[in-house]
Amino acid sequence: MAFIHIILLKFKESVTEQDAQEILRNLANIKNTLPGVIESVQLGVNFNHRSKGFTHGFTMVFKDRSALDTYIKAPEHVNVAKQYVHPNMEDILAFDYETADFSAPTL
Repeated sequence: MAFIHIILLKFKESVTEQDAQEILRNLANIKNTLPGVIESVQLGVNFNHRSKGFTHGFTMVFKDRSALDTYIKAPEHVNVAKQYVHPNMEDILAFDYETADFSAPTL
């Protein structure tokens, strides 16, 4: 099992694509400052018309709930969110879940 942290971002109209990419780079770099906490990071730009205005997103994978909690509370994460993310967002959607193996029979 893994814990998945998904964030969808709706940037303010004043944010350029170059600015958005820099913000995403800062988010991705948190992985390097918290060794062993984040297993992987994927970032991308939306291409679907059903996004309700969310233009960018990222997914982080954690080995357990404790690692996700460590990330959420880490000063590195808090500082990036406060300095780069929140001031430039019109809206943010966070979704966290634990993966499940639906191929395994239930007892």
